[in-house]
Amino acid sequence: MNWDAIGAIAEAVGSIAVIVTLAYLAVQLRTANKQRELESHRHILDRFDHVCETFIHSTERASIVNRGRKSLSTLNDDERLIFEYIYYQQLNAIESWYMQLMKTSPPGAYRDQQLDNISGSIKSQLDYPGVRELWDKVKHLYLPVQQLVDDTLSASEKNEA
Repeated sequence: MNWDAIGAIAEAVGSIAVIVTLAYLAVQLRTANKQRELESHRHILDRFDHVCETFIHSTERASIVNRGRKSLSTLNDDERLIFEYIYYQQLNAIESWYMQLMKTSPPGAYRDQQLDNISGSIKSQLDYPGVRELWDKVKHLYLPVQQLVDDTLSASEKNEA
């Protein structure tokens, strides 16, 4: 065999090795991205769990939330502060969920399902007059989800009509 043939074979083997390495790296990168996406989603669920634990461990806070849902005017200043901060935690979690979804998930069935879940979470809370009152006061702080909330409320009002 001559050196040109050996060089050509070595080049072909080298090219195949590069292609295999690039394919392997692409698979690893995709796996790492999926893992990061799952970790981010788990973190958001942990935030919702934290809010729920607030009620599990304190009947006083649960009472504040129940009264505040009916109307903010039923709460004294201290209770109103507690109510607002509990809902700020929820709104922050919803905003994080929304931002994570929009930044990491491509358009498709999963994204649509998650947007429906976010809309359902929003609607279930904004059905309460006190929460709606709070939302009207702070919605300018949550611009990324404000359009989704407005769309959810519009759809809900159309269904009720």
